[in-house]
Amino acid sequence: MALNEQNLLEIKDLKKYYTIKSGFRDKNKRVVKAVDGIDISIKKGEILGLVGESGCGKSTLGRSILRLIEPTSGSIIYNGSDILSFKKKDVRMMRKDLQIIFQDPGASLNPRMTIGEIIGAPLDIFGLAKGEAKEKRILELLQLVGLNSDYVNRFPHEFSGGQKQRIAIARALAVNPKIIICDEPVSALDVSVQAQVLNLMKELKQKLDLTYLFISHDLSVVHHLCDRVAVMYLGKIVEIADKDQLYKNPSHPYTKALLSAIPNPDPEAKSERIILEGDVPNPADPPSGCTFHKRCAYRLDICSSKTPCLKGIEKSHLVSCHLYDKEKSFNSQVGNNISNG
Repeated sequence: MALNEQNLLEIKDLKKYYTIKSGFRDKNKRVVKAVDGIDISIKKGEILGLVGESGCGKSTLGRSILRLIEPTSGSIIYNGSDILSFKKKDVRMMRKDLQIIFQDPGASLNPRMTIGEIIGAPLDIFGLAKGEAKEKRILELLQLVGLNSDYVNRFPHEFSGGQKQRIAIARALAVNPKIIICDEPVSALDVSVQAQVLNLMKELKQKLDLTYLFISHDLSVVHHLCDRVAVMYLGKIVEIADKDQLYKNPSHPYTKALLSAIPNPDPEAKSERIILEGDVPNPADPPSGCTFHKRCAYRLDICSSKTPCLKGIEKSHLVSCHLYDKEKSFNSQVGNNISNG
């Protein structure tokens, strides 16, 4: 499978299924489709945002890309090779180029190791620096993320949440990665600290020519940071577009509902909140056809029987919705109805 020259990473029909039982004596196995046929690509130097409700499979997708969780099937193409075909040794070397920043910085840092040992561990694993060169590199990384060099001999419990996340970022940068998967890296932080960490990540992206997959449930944060946005619902991508295009002209009813939930800073501004019908379906027993159809105010008869696929409705704007299967005039009429709420 050839890699598009513009894309640094291509994910094709990626799936991660879990088999579960309701009880110890239950012989009936059910399948949870945490990630169900994802197709996305990440361009070199861009920040791709991945948004959706809790439990939709965002973190599972991010960890599957790194093979921290083994996918069920599909392909992940990086540098012309399928990561899923790599042996253990190759996976280890791949992680030099693909790193991750976890949601909880406290849980991701070993409490028994000093900050210098934490940041220096990747240098030891990949044999990148030893002795004085290693010590110099650790101090450079601390300075790069805005921390004092005196912190090198301290332990994680001595730092605030924002400082811990800066340490985690320094650890990820130690091996000069090409792509960083950011799994809700600021959701556990105070709002003021969130802004500082986000600005740091933006600066590092420009300075080091990084590429991010930014996973978040905070649509305001995604709008501030990302170039493109993919919307995920119950294991599937339902819409993907450039940031401005998606926020100004959301086309999928689920995307429209998500964006309507963003608080408006202007108290006098009038904005209608879209309240979805029902609850999020059980991922072990999803609805047939479009998984969103039971909560959708615009559902058609076909929605309950046929699963829609991602299709282009404008340049770089893909939507998975049967509303856009019909002729162009119908698309325009439905689109206007959705835009008008």
